[in-house]
Amino acid sequence: MSFRALAMCWLFWATCVGCAHGPRTVEQETPKFEHVFQKPLEEALAATRQLLASRGHAIEETTDPTQFLTKWKTSDRGDTGNDRYTRFVVTGISVGPRQSVVRIFRMTFNAMGNDVNQVDNWWRIHYNYYVHDSSPFDRGPPLRMARSERIELRTLTNGTRDLDLERELTLRLESTPSLEVVSGNAREEPRPRAVRDSDFYLTRWKAEASEAGPCGEAMRGLPEVLDLGLTLLVGEQLGSREAPTVMGELVCQIAEAGLPVALGLSIPRSEQERVDRYLASAGAPSDQDALLEGRFWQRPYQDGRSSRAIMDLVDRVRAMRMAGLSVTLLAYDTDLAGGSKRDGLQAAFWNQRREAQPFEVQVILAGNTHTRTVAGTPWDQDFTPMAHLLKSPRLVVLEMSYAQGTRWGCDLDRDGKLQCGLIGSTPSGRVAARPGMSPFITSFDAPTPDGTHGMLYVGALTPSLPAISKQQEAPLPVRPPLPPRRDGEKPPMF
Repeated sequence: MSFRALAMCWLFWATCVGCAHGPRTVEQETPKFEHVFQKPLEEALAATRQLLASRGHAIEETTDPTQFLTKWKTSDRGDTGNDRYTRFVVTGISVGPRQSVVRIFRMTFNAMGNDVNQVDNWWRIHYNYYVHDSSPFDRGPPLRMARSERIELRTLTNGTRDLDLERELTLRLESTPSLEVVSGNAREEPRPRAVRDSDFYLTRWKAEASEAGPCGEAMRGLPEVLDLGLTLLVGEQLGSREAPTVMGELVCQIAEAGLPVALGLSIPRSEQERVDRYLASAGAPSDQDALLEGRFWQRPYQDGRSSRAIMDLVDRVRAMRMAGLSVTLLAYDTDLAGGSKRDGLQAAFWNQRREAQPFEVQVILAGNTHTRTVAGTPWDQDFTPMAHLLKSPRLVVLEMSYAQGTRWGCDLDRDGKLQCGLIGSTPSGRVAARPGMSPFITSFDAPTPDGTHGMLYVGALTPSLPAISKQQEAPLPVRPPLPPRRDGEKPPMF
């Protein structure tokens, strides 16, 4: 063999050995921004511990309550002595009393060697580590260590963000059903009459009638589902501005098409008389004050059903009626029952209404738990939702499709105490969509296993504060229109 050939063989061998035993760097995705959870840091870290424990990782606490790590874990590769060790380091940042950031780092270490000098050499690694201690964690040198712990802990500084785990944590914290507070039989304390600034009040009552009409841009996909006698159920995440706004556009366009429409809102029926008086009024500040004096709007726990956006939707129905459109607003909920009994009363209300108004188009906005047409939920197998009991001959159930954002709602803290405020909302599965498009309806070829017939896209969620809040909400962003559609083309599905 020539010297040139021998040199090439040696170079090839050296390169392969270097690839096998030298450090490897893998390009990892890095986040372009930090996601802020609308949760106290303690709750977010507790959920992270649960997530990692469900993956089989043992937790090691540190002296810093904002950090913890898991023990090294290895995949069993037999008796070759070649193993890949993995552990996770979690760092939390408190942004505010109910806001936090959680970063999950994956640490890996490849142990490749022979069984002859494996034990003898490990003490050098730990000697160097503890003499030149650069660990951010307070941990003294152990006298005896299992092989799974005899890892060079300095590799902690070479960890990479595990974005898949962070996404799963986000779904755990922000993809839960809306929590509704039913407390109608609680004792009501007397309240002083509210004193509000002029900029608190809705101003639609002062606007002049527009020749273009009150309904805005035609909603794609609506004509395909519209029919006399239709019962259209829309399951929402409570406490957003977008869902009530889009529902107003939907109801307006149905009425503009010449069909009688009844909009159902999850307001107790005891408020119906007060709502009717407001719908017959001019909508002036004194009329708005009278509407908000109702017990429903003054509840101590505001769960999103009595938001500013819902108040605006009631006011928009008033404006539709003033414009001559045939729209009825119905408060169909109860505050004296919970669970399946509550949903049974809701369904009975709509079944009685359908029998009395067989040709009316009913559009019902409800929390997405109530719009399931199958009995039982993953968290309560005995629950019977409202939609399962409806007897409408033409029933269409739409899920709310949206992009990641924030809403107002209530949830339970670690101690089981009810708290209401801003809640992160991250969609998953088929309802996840990109932001920035005009509302549209997508119909499925066949119902889903839980009985959903399609989706109503509303955009990225922004929170709507309780209607009695004096804090002003920023105006909704202007949505660009959808691009023109070719003949036969369906709306995009996500």
